[in-house]
Amino acid sequence: MSSSVPQPNSLPPLPPIGDLPMPDSLEVMTVTEPVALDASAPTEGESLVDDSSNRGVKRRRSNENLCNIEGGQESADCSEPPVVTIDESEDHSNLAHAFKQRLFPKDCSDTLSTAYSQRDATVQERKQLRKNKRVVLSDLKALREQFYAKKKELLVMNSSLKANSKKLGGWNRKVFDLELQESCPWNDKLQKLRDYVGENGKLPELNQRKRGSGEEKMLATFIASAKNKVNNHNFASKYPHRAMALMELGVNYGNENEAKFEMMFQKLLDYKKEHGTFRIPSLKLCQESGCKELVKLHHWVFTHVAAFRYQLPTKNVEIAKRFLDVGFSFERWYATNTHVFERNLPKFDDIIRRYVQNGGKMTDEDVRVVKAHQALSSPKKKKRKQSKGKGKEDEEKLEQLTTADADVLNGAAV
Repeated sequence: MSSSVPQPNSLPPLPPIGDLPMPDSLEVMTVTEPVALDASAPTEGESLVDDSSNRGVKRRRSNENLCNIEGGQESADCSEPPVVTIDESEDHSNLAHAFKQRLFPKDCSDTLSTAYSQRDATVQERKQLRKNKRVVLSDLKALREQFYAKKKELLVMNSSLKANSKKLGGWNRKVFDLELQESCPWNDKLQKLRDYVGENGKLPELNQRKRGSGEEKMLATFIASAKNKVNNHNFASKYPHRAMALMELGVNYGNENEAKFEMMFQKLLDYKKEHGTFRIPSLKLCQESGCKELVKLHHWVFTHVAAFRYQLPTKNVEIAKRFLDVGFSFERWYATNTHVFERNLPKFDDIIRRYVQNGGKMTDEDVRVVKAHQALSSPKKKKRKQSKGKGKEDEEKLEQLTTADADVLNGAAV
C-alpha cells in the first residue's frame, strides 16, 4: 500500500466552508477505505425508520414519566373516568322529555360529566330511532294504501262471485228440474211415489216391502234403496236433486229408530194437545175405538214406559229428560175401562228424575226398589203362560191385555 494514502487518524484539516467551490451537480462520494464509525451511528442493517421509532419510544417514556409524578394534580388528570350506570329494572319513561338543559355545563364532577355524556349518547340514539320509525311509518302508509286498494278490489270480486253464484244456481235448478222430467226408471218410480203420497197422505211404510200390495212393495223397496244409497254411497252429493225430491215427499235419511222415535213422540204431543192429557186409554179401549194410529201409539208408549221402569240403565238420558220436560208421567200414563191404577207403585218419576240429574246413574236405593217391584210383578207372567190352555175365549182376552193392564188386574182391586 502506498504511503500517500492518509490514515484514518491523520486526516488533514478541512478548509472553511466559504472557501469551498460550489459544484455544478451532486456526486456520490465512494469511500474506498474503511472509516472508523461512531458507536452511536447506525450500522449496515439498520435504517432511519428505526431511529424514528426509537425517538417515538423515548417520547412515550417521557409522557409516562410525567404521569408517574408523585402527588399533585398531574397524577389525578391521568386516571380513568368514573363508571356511571342506571337501574334498568325501574321504569322512568315518564321522564324521557323532562330534561331541558344542563344545570352545570362547565364545572362539574367527573361523575356528573360522565352522566351528561351518556345521556347525550342516548339522545342521539333516540333521534336515530325516531328517524327509523318515520321510515317505517312511511312504508306502512304505502302498504296501507295498497291494502285498501286490494280490499276494494276483493269486494268487487266477491260481488261478482255472488252474482255468478245466483246465476249458476238458477241454471243448476233448471237442469235438475229438467232431469227429473226425463223418462227413466228412477223418475217413473218417483212419480208413482208422488201419486201415492197424494192419495194416502203419507209414505208407504218400510215393512210393506213384504206384506204390502204390489205397488206398495215396489215403492217401499224404492225408498229403502234410496236411503241406503244416501247413507252409504254419497248419493246425495252426486245427485242432490233426486235426494231433495225424496225429502220433499217426507223421506228421512237419518237413523230409522231415531226417525221413528221422533215421529211417535210428535204423535204423543199431538195427542196431549188434542185431549189435554198424556193418559192414553187401555189397549182394549184403543182397539174398540177402531183407530189404528191410537193402537200404535199405545204400544209405543207402553214399550217406553216398561223400558224406563225396569231397564232404566240402558236408556238414553236425553230421551228420559225429554219425557220429563213435557210433563209425561211414567207412573200413571194410561186409563183403563174402570180407571183403576196400580197400588203401591214406586215413584218412577222421581227415580227417573234422579237418574237424569246423576248423568245416567241410579242410586243404590233406587236399584233396590225397582228390583223389588219387578220381583213382585214377575209371577203374573208365569200365570199368563199357564192360562193359555184354558180355552180359546180366555186366550183371546189375555191377548188383548198388555203387561201394564195385567199389573193393574193382578196387583190392585178392580
